[in-house]
This record gives sequence, structure tokens and C-alpha cells, in this order.
Amino acid sequence: MKKIKYTLISLAIAIGLKACWVKNDSQIALKGTFLNESYLAHASDTLLSAIPFYCTELVFDRPDSVLVRNGVEEYPLKYEIHQDTCFVKNAYQHQGKLRDLVLILSSDTSFVALEQEFTGQSQPASFRKTSIFKGFEYGLNNATVAGKYTIGDAATQKEVVVTFTADGRIEGLPTYQKFSVCYSGDCVSEPLEASNVIMLENAQKEVEFAVWRFDKSTKRLTILKLAKPQPDIKGERAIQSTLLEAGKIS
Repeated sequence: MKKIKYTLISLAIAIGLKACWVKNDSQIALKGTFLNESYLAHASDTLLSAIPFYCTELVFDRPDSVLVRNGVEEYPLKYEIHQDTCFVKNAYQHQGKLRDLVLILSSDTSFVALEQEFTGQSQPASFRKTSIFKGFEYGLNNATVAGKYTIGDAATQKEVVVTFTADGRIEGLPTYQKFSVCYSGDCVSEPLEASNVIMLENAQKEVEFAVWRFDKSTKRLTILKLAKPQPDIKGERAIQSTLLEAGKIS
């Protein structure tokens, strides 16, 4: 009887030790699209082009490489995971040397990127896994201008409901059907003065650059028309008039 008792105790200890070994040796696997939530957290109350970042999205769709997206370009980089740390190889240059971007993994759905050396910021960037149908632009729209608004119709003297959806559609505004919030690339230099830029698309798929402003205190969205482009001059377009003023209701 004692022998059986000791055998059971030994077995329990062995199982416990094995559980500890598995836990210590386990490695987090990353799969899917991860968005830069630190960027999105600041997007609603600052100039987008002034927010420093290494990338907006990291897409882990292959076992040995990650797709890096920054709004202008996308490219694959090799990576290695050691327990709770991921090393994106040769991700950027610092003082003439290629550096790895280090990701500290808290789970298979979130991590922080130690990008301070690249951005000059004091804090790392937080990333969280998202649906394949909700990429960075979806998150950016949601954090900035997406919502339901009312505008005054001069012809009928009534309020009209206009909706900017998170997936980039405009409902209730005959002039435009789609929009896109600019956060990097040439579009940010379209206005003469540094401003947040929105691209508006009509039914003929013609795109117009405009400036957008959102006042959190009054919950009002203002979209401003830019002057026509000058020949042989890129950007430097002054604000010309108001395209839209709307009050947010949800």
C-alpha cells in the first residue's frame, strides 16, 4: 500500500515538473495582423503627420517573415521568436548600423515594439491583433472622422444625416461617396500650412484633397476646400473655403 502511495506521489511530482518545464519552454506564436494602437490613440487629437512611428501594421502571415507596412510601402523581414521576445531582423538603421526591432510579447494577440531608438520617443508602441477585415485604415477612420453627423440643408432648411463609415464610405452626401484619411506620403504636404488631410472621392472616382478638423468640445467636423494645384508646384495649396460643417451625433 505504501509503495502504491509513494508511486502516486512520485507521479504527481513528475506531472507537476513537466508542467513547469512546458511553461518555461513554451513559445508564443504570432499569426495575423497587428495594428499600432499607440498611433491610433493619438490620432484623434493631434496632427497625424507629426506622430512618429516605425510602422502602422505588422502582418505575420508566414512562419519566418513578417510583412511591415508604414502607409507608403510594405516589405517582408525575417524574424525570430525566443519565448516571449520577437526579433524582427535588420528592421532599421541607427548610427550607421542595422538594428533588430524588438517586440515584447504579452500574448499571441498583443505586444509592445521597442521602437524608441527609431522614433526618438520615450515609450514603446503598443500593437494589438485585429480582424483581417479591419486593417490600419479602418482603425484610423474609426479614431478620427468616422461617425454619424447632421448638416443643414440650405435648400430645404432641414437637417440631413451624413455618415462617414469606418470602411471609408460616405452615406447621405451626394457630392462624395468615399473618403480616406491621409497619414503619410505626398498627400500630407498638399496644404500650405501643416494640417490633417482627407481625400474625398466622387461617383466618377475623381479624388479631391481637403483639410479636416474635428473639435472634441463641440463635436463638430469641418472639411475645408483647398485651392487648385499650381503648375509645377507640389502642394502648398491654401485653404479656400468651407466644404462641410457637421455636428456629430454618434
